[in-house]
Amino acid sequence: MNILHSNKFSKYINTGIVFVFASILAIIFIVPMLYILSSSFKSVENIFTVPMQWIPDKLHFENFTEPFVKKNFGRYFINSTIIAIIVTGATIFFSSLAGYSLAKFDYKGRNMLYILILVTMMVPIETTIVPLAIVVRKLGMMNNYFGLILPVILSPFAIFWMRQFLVTLADAYAEAGRIDGLGEFEIFWKLIFPLCKPAVGALAIFTFMGNWNSLIWPMIVATSDSLRTIPVGLVAFEGEFFTPFNQLFAMSVLTILPTFIFFMFLRTKLIKGMAMVGVKG
Repeated sequence: MNILHSNKFSKYINTGIVFVFASILAIIFIVPMLYILSSSFKSVENIFTVPMQWIPDKLHFENFTEPFVKKNFGRYFINSTIIAIIVTGATIFFSSLAGYSLAKFDYKGRNMLYILILVTMMVPIETTIVPLAIVVRKLGMMNNYFGLILPVILSPFAIFWMRQFLVTLADAYAEAGRIDGLGEFEIFWKLIFPLCKPAVGALAIFTFMGNWNSLIWPMIVATSDSLRTIPVGLVAFEGEFFTPFNQLFAMSVLTILPTFIFFMFLRTKLIKGMAMVGVKG
């Protein structure tokens, strides 16, 4: 009996420690977001008042409208939306095909090719940006949508992710399709791809958020204001003598909303996909 009480008490202690630790982490992440949200409705002068006023006396809604009127933020949002949607769709399609090939076909050099893909995941992006920028410039894709989209639609992580999921699917699906006379692409598109919804949903979140928040590559390729994305536009807010932090925070809040909404719609797919994608070789 004492042992049962001791185990129960230890369980409560462990749960309490985890709860306290999780609460501290939540506060660390949430407080800066609340500060940004509060500051987005303030004037520049009120942002730096001490002690800080969490709820402003007057709400400055013009912080959300002036960047669209005086700056080109409407165009930035359109650019980011176009790039994120196209890259997400293309990444899912091509990585699913590549993952299907690596998972379900037996051909010479398959394992070596898979290892090479894994190796590229370990290479820091900073080491590939300069060579990639040179290639893009020589192909005449600087300062246009092709340069912003084509170099990033293939992702080693996406191929790895889809391959790991497709390995877990039974070969009987493809065999049934071949018996029915379907071609290999028809088997993939009609039988295999619909079964990949959990993995595709999770990958869509990762890819969309990564491209929506991308800064370095759009900053290199997009030299004209009409091709800037939202992160590049936020960086451009910083002036030589004055930075309108209230408008900067307001645009940051609007920037978060699309990814937040996208995540809320696909969050169940993310959880299920991460649970189903194992480390099966």
